[in-house]
Amino acid sequence: MGSGLLDWWAPVAPLAADEPVLLEVMANLRTSRWRVVGGRLRLTPRQLRFDPNRADRATGATVWSVPLADVREVGRRGLTGNPFDGGLRTRLRVVTRDGAEHLFVVNRLTLVQAQVAQVVAAASADSR
Repeated sequence: MGSGLLDWWAPVAPLAADEPVLLEVMANLRTSRWRVVGGRLRLTPRQLRFDPNRADRATGATVWSVPLADVREVGRRGLTGNPFDGGLRTRLRVVTRDGAEHLFVVNRLTLVQAQVAQVVAAASADSR
C-alpha cells in the first residue's frame, strides 16, 4: 500500500514471509473516550494488526494485534456524536474473545467489514 512518504509517516513492522497481507487500509483506532490513534490496519490469514503512525507513537501509542482465532464478532458501531473517539462516523467493530470492543474509523467501511468478516470466518473454520 505504502510508498515514500506514507511508509515514513505510518511505518509497519515486517510480517513473516509466509503471512501475506490480505487487506491494508489507513485507519484510526479508538483508544479511549477521548482519543483515536491514526495508523494502518492490516489483515492477514493469521491476525488483524494496527500499527500507529509516527506522531501517535511519539505520544505513547503502541501496536495492537489480535489472532483471528480470538475474534468473536465483526460488525459496526453507530454514531455517538463524540468527535474525540471517532463517533462522528460509523466504525468497524471488532469484539475479541475477552469481550473487549475495538473500534476503527476506516474508509469504505462496508468493503472492509465484509473482507475482515470473511477472513475471520475462514480462520475460524480452519481452526475447528
